[in-house]
Amino acid sequence: MAARKRVAIIGAGLSGLAAIKSCLEEGLEPVCYEQYDNFGGVWYFTEEYREGQGARAFDNLTTNISKEMFSFSDFPFPSHFPPFLTCSLVHEYIEMYIEKFGLRKHIHLNTRVVQIRKSRDYNATGRWEVEAEESQKSQTEVFDFVMICSGFFKKPRFPDVEGMDTFKGKIEHSMKFKNALKYQGMDVLVVGNSNSSGDLAAESARYARQVYYSVGEGMWMIPSCVENGTPYDLLLIKRSIMRTASKFSKVTADMCNSRLDHVLGGLAPSTPPANSRLMVNDKVQYNIVSGRIKVVKSLTRIGPHEAEFDDGTILKNVDAILFATGYKLSVDFLQEPLIGEKSKLSLYKMMFPLWQHHTLALVGCIDTDGSFPPVAELQSRTAARVFAGSHRLPPMEAMAEEVETKNAYFLQRFGRYKYLIPNLIYRDELAAELGVAPSWWDLVKAGPRLYYQYYYGPVLPYFLRIWGPHPWSGARDAINNAAKHGHYAKQMRHVKGPDLGDSSYSFGLILLPVVVILLAVMYNGIL
Repeated sequence: MAARKRVAIIGAGLSGLAAIKSCLEEGLEPVCYEQYDNFGGVWYFTEEYREGQGARAFDNLTTNISKEMFSFSDFPFPSHFPPFLTCSLVHEYIEMYIEKFGLRKHIHLNTRVVQIRKSRDYNATGRWEVEAEESQKSQTEVFDFVMICSGFFKKPRFPDVEGMDTFKGKIEHSMKFKNALKYQGMDVLVVGNSNSSGDLAAESARYARQVYYSVGEGMWMIPSCVENGTPYDLLLIKRSIMRTASKFSKVTADMCNSRLDHVLGGLAPSTPPANSRLMVNDKVQYNIVSGRIKVVKSLTRIGPHEAEFDDGTILKNVDAILFATGYKLSVDFLQEPLIGEKSKLSLYKMMFPLWQHHTLALVGCIDTDGSFPPVAELQSRTAARVFAGSHRLPPMEAMAEEVETKNAYFLQRFGRYKYLIPNLIYRDELAAELGVAPSWWDLVKAGPRLYYQYYYGPVLPYFLRIWGPHPWSGARDAINNAAKHGHYAKQMRHVKGPDLGDSSYSFGLILLPVVVILLAVMYNGIL
């Protein structure tokens, strides 16, 4: 019997765990290297920042995607978990996932990858040498394949602002932010328009004397819960809405403005939601209307104790500046150059470098405007099937042409190679590549209920386990149950609710004044 092909997996966060499971499904042998003493990546909370980890979990980190949309495709969150999850609950889910699918034995903790380089016989075999260090002892092994699941985002990115080196106060990047206790009583400036910037602004407002929030081009701020407490994504992230830019923009703008008028609140960008940055946050709006947060424009200059913006506004006596301005792309341990000039990437489906052999893939090294676990899982499943020989990628020329088309799109939209990927479009592309996207005929055969749910219901991850390789028998039940247990956290106080009276009686009370007015008008007309 031939030996199983071996796959080196770098990192045991959500991406790495999905990669291990996908390799096992395809009959490959995964060997996962995790540099720290636990798994879960950013969802493993530590009191102290660990060098080299990239972004960290701050004290009050909570998901901005609801649990039904945040889960892996064949492993829903427990029904008693609340719809939005604390860091500890996500890590508890990760532990359950590891135990359910037997992943723990494939993970080598406290093992840091020093370098990945081509093997001596790479031209013939496509294999890789992986040098790893454990307990200060270095060891090199040869692998048939490599999945890099440790992320691109480990080096903070600061904007090029005049005078930054002259600032006398505190400067912090969101990468190392834990809490805002140190900013008690200060005037704090928060810079950025990503989800993390909103979190930093809201957290700082708990302690600071005043928070100023520089949102650049602005963003649309979506409330986490909308009609009757339903998580926003169960109503918004639907193919029937997402596939039409104008419809998506209208629904999203209405959601956002229902909580706070974005023009009056100073948040509105000049473009509709389909072409703008989106943020999920409930706390910033309250802090704006209570005056704890004041929205300012784009930062252009910094002085020893001041900040100036592109409309000429100058803030005096600024004590601290918090930057939530993203990360530089970096993969330090890969010997082969992956990132080109001006941070340009040449990756097919944001996964496969256009190299001689398709034996190395990036999984989870992506910034997307939606749920991350389904994306990481789709990437893992695709890479594993390519490695196992179950799926063949297109010819090199076709892949190169698609890569250049995508790069031109990002350059045109953002003015630089900023790889913010449209979540649903990308997921559907990968699902088609993998063979788990249904055809029209598949949906007809599945029946009218599932057909309707696929197009007009939320884009649940469980649809990815109905068709194609490695289906899950529980997928249909998970789809049907999502609406039943996805809305509310289970409470300890169970109530019946007040009797608000007969609706027809209430309608009569509303209608009575109208009738009286009409009768009075008619009476006066007769006289």
